[in-house]
Amino acid sequence: MGMSLKLAGLWLPMTTKQISTHFTGYIKGNKMNKTEQAVREKRTLFSKNVFNPLTNKTDILKSGANNKKLGGLITKGIWRGLPLYSLTLEERATCPTSCTHFSDCYGNNMRYAHRFQSGADLENRLESELERLNYIHQFGFVVRLHVLGDFYNVEYVQKWEQWLKKFKNLKVFGYTGYKPNDKIRKYAEIGLEILRIRLQNPKRFQIRISDGGDTDFSANPINEGFKGFTCPEQTGKVDTCSDCGLCWTTNKNVNFITH
Repeated sequence: MGMSLKLAGLWLPMTTKQISTHFTGYIKGNKMNKTEQAVREKRTLFSKNVFNPLTNKTDILKSGANNKKLGGLITKGIWRGLPLYSLTLEERATCPTSCTHFSDCYGNNMRYAHRFQSGADLENRLESELERLNYIHQFGFVVRLHVLGDFYNVEYVQKWEQWLKKFKNLKVFGYTGYKPNDKIRKYAEIGLEILRIRLQNPKRFQIRISDGGDTDFSANPINEGFKGFTCPEQTGKVDTCSDCGLCWTTNKNVNFITH
């Protein structure tokens, strides 16, 4: 069914597809809400809080002490006594569209989180900050990847492998939506690379597969019924991730209460 649009006093015929493509926010005459627009454009809801990492005046690797969920000093598990830092990228812009929570990402509720743009500037800034932290923390330090966002391409994943080799005090933990068996090839390639690096760097690159089901080293929504332990921080058994350590210590799968 055709539609028309009035421009400069003229009514021009347009298809529904053309209107959808050129006038984001309107489909068949209905205005999309802000979340729907963000999902369609593969970006955060809070674009004003996405910063260039190279020109940012403060560190992009933030102390976990600034995050009430993470905590700044690990007190349990194989990395006990090490400081914890975190990195936040832009959700959806760096994530696979196959992610179960692509539309209802918990980043939708994180208006004030500082997100950093992905790409060469990010990687250059990370190299500099990791070098400094590696020098400061002679007994080791941990980086949580990623509070928001994900590994955006294979080359970025490989950068972390290079940094693990270069910075011997560095350890990493986190979660990824990129599955090794994803039907979308480019997503599967990222997932396979993450898996390879984890297996080749035991106890240093502890990245779990989000919504991986019964796959080893997965993180799943508790309502899906997969075997595993329930996140102690969410149930109030510990105050922070730093007071738990299970996600980087045990190979058992973890179940999270949906955000």
